[in-house]
Amino acid sequence: MQADNNIGTPELPEELKKFTEEGMTRQLAGKAGLIIFAIGALWALFHLYTAGAGQLTASLQRSAHLSVALVLCFLYFPLNKKIKEQYHKLPFYDILLALVSFASVFYVFIFYEDLAHRVGSPLPIDLIFGAAAVLMILETARRAFGFVLPVVTIVFLSYTYLGPYLPDLIAHRGYGLRRVIDHLYLTGEGMFGIPVGVAASFVFVFVMFGCFFQASGAGAYLVQLANAMLGRTRGGPAKAAVVGSGFMGSIVGSSVANTVVTGSMTIPMMKRAGFKPEVAGGIETAASTNGQFLPPIMGAAAFIMAEFTGIPYYQICIHAALPAVMSYVALLIMVDLEAAKTGIKALPREEIPPFISTFIAGIHFWIPVIILIYYLLILRVTPLTAGFYGIMAMLVVSFAVKVLQGFKAVRSGTMELSEAFAQSVKTMGKEFIDGLDASAKSMAGIGVACACAGLIVGVISLTGLGLRMTIFFSVLAGDSLFLLLVISAIMSIILGMGLPTTAKYVIMATLVAPAVLFVEPDLPVVGIHLFILYYAILADDTPPVGVAAYSAAAVAKSEPIRTGIQGFKVDMAAFLLPFMFIYNTEFLLIDTTWDKAVLVSLTSLFGMYCFSAVIQRWLFTKLRIYEQAILLAIAVSMIWPTILTDIIGVSVFVFIYLHQRRRKAFEDAKGISPA
Repeated sequence: MQADNNIGTPELPEELKKFTEEGMTRQLAGKAGLIIFAIGALWALFHLYTAGAGQLTASLQRSAHLSVALVLCFLYFPLNKKIKEQYHKLPFYDILLALVSFASVFYVFIFYEDLAHRVGSPLPIDLIFGAAAVLMILETARRAFGFVLPVVTIVFLSYTYLGPYLPDLIAHRGYGLRRVIDHLYLTGEGMFGIPVGVAASFVFVFVMFGCFFQASGAGAYLVQLANAMLGRTRGGPAKAAVVGSGFMGSIVGSSVANTVVTGSMTIPMMKRAGFKPEVAGGIETAASTNGQFLPPIMGAAAFIMAEFTGIPYYQICIHAALPAVMSYVALLIMVDLEAAKTGIKALPREEIPPFISTFIAGIHFWIPVIILIYYLLILRVTPLTAGFYGIMAMLVVSFAVKVLQGFKAVRSGTMELSEAFAQSVKTMGKEFIDGLDASAKSMAGIGVACACAGLIVGVISLTGLGLRMTIFFSVLAGDSLFLLLVISAIMSIILGMGLPTTAKYVIMATLVAPAVLFVEPDLPVVGIHLFILYYAILADDTPPVGVAAYSAAAVAKSEPIRTGIQGFKVDMAAFLLPFMFIYNTEFLLIDTTWDKAVLVSLTSLFGMYCFSAVIQRWLFTKLRIYEQAILLAIAVSMIWPTILTDIIGVSVFVFIYLHQRRRKAFEDAKGISPA
């Protein structure tokens, strides 16, 4: 049943139902489909139970998590994604590989006490199972994410052997296969390290909360609420997409899930308003991926950040809050300029829902979110506990709403009491099942990505590569913090052409963050890691690999590469933002007051507005090259704002502003097109 204003779970296009965070999954009917669903649902229920009743020993929890993640990847993702027929059948070799992968990791679960005493002196059988586990992780990563992630992982693995043959700066004495597998398989510094540990606990619970939130129909409500807020402005549908995706992304924490759910509603609206298909898809892609940076639920990398830095997750949320909001304001600026440039107006009045009634109709969606924030930021319990209580609140509220809607139907005489209650139970059961299924599909690939990240971290800890790279980056950048940050941003974007956010963040945090601290030891650790995370997220829009762009393109019926380029272009509005909060820690609410934070925000907004105008090449009319150069200089100067730069920047901007207004008036009077 749905609320009176028809807010409910949106019916997704058929081609999108098979999209997960990693791409398309098999769609199997009959017993095979039921068995795969059952494995995923039981896996999700296991994590829900351990979140509430208490987790197992680290080795048991992580091996149980990873063993099933590998199985599901072999069952969800075919050998060759380009062959469509493979999405509708399950060949015997995938079943065999799933069994081998399960055995190779679950071996640790069964014999973990014995293995703990054999670290450093593994038996041949330990090495066989360990080698098989590494191979299975590489193959599942290829299936879920393509070739880039396993290739990068293989490069790091090869480094353990090739060390003696490399230049002195990165050379080491070399390690044999026995030592490497022992370190990566039997210790807590390889595939069962921090990334998998975080995925098997915090991440799974928060992803499940987001999946239940999504299954409850919150996506439709948030889009309608955003339309009510911004539909009356120019380019209203695109702004509604940004705000709606921001609301949804802050809860779901998954760029693809966000794109699929909100994009199925916002992209058609943007196209009807006049946005080109690839632009509409790009706007939704950018808005959805940035949700990983927006509290209270950020992406999986944020939970890993908490473990890497030792900073409690609630503090990371507080530090990330203002930059996250500013990044969405920057997206709105870019969309507004796009609408101005293309002449796209507001939504028709009859298509804009009333704000108050829309907000009240879905007010129950906010209750679990408020409870989650209360436990996370006010009581400051562990993220695992907060996530569990949030899920319980979500289920209780969702069921209560359905029962109340059933009572309304009984009072109106359209349904019997028993029929209404049965319908409520049935609808709630479907939502619960959909939430479990979506959780498993989202977490299978994340688990594998975290395992690859763990292998990479294990190689770095075994070989001492981290220290060597710190020296290398320090020599490369000299004493220039700015140059080192630029190098870091470029590396993140390049890695973003194939690596998922989690793996990208882990690599950059392990190799680059120590180098930045070496050059500038007084910088806050959280600022450096948020800098790395932001560009890791920005890189998710970068073609040729960007699953969110592919799912947006499926809705928009646009070309995926062009859609990804447009998404990257829209996200570029906040490209300077991480530099701003590195050089102005007030932005991260560190040692500051609210008035200083507001002042820094206004300065940053001014810089991002100028930068957005440069990218769009538009203010009131088309910018000339010298105007772009001036505005770019103003934007860059806002990275290190002072009273002098503020005065000069504003003064020069006013000149450009007035000059643009006069030229616009002249073009309108003469009927000249600015194109």
